Amino acid sequence: MHKPVYFHELPIKKMIEHHDFTYCMSDDNRYYEQGRQQLELINEKVEKEYGGWSKEIVDHWNKYAPHGNDMSWRKEYTAE
Repeated sequence: MHKPVYFHELPIKKMIEHHDFTYCMSDDNRYYEQGRQQLELINEKVEKEYGGWSKEIVDHWNKYAPHGNDMSWRKEYTAE
């Protein structure tokens, strides 16, 4: 029998791949809250495991983040 895998247990790259980037546009508060919590978990894990958003993680985020002429969920890497 397989143990269920929860979002917070995923490796960071899998979290990003399964994140609901457009949660903030949802009319359903359940989906909004779920997406907000996912983003919070991603930010916490990035900080804990990488010490912040590395170029590698930003590139991975941008690979999956929707983007277009009017809206983008992409991040910019800034070296500190």
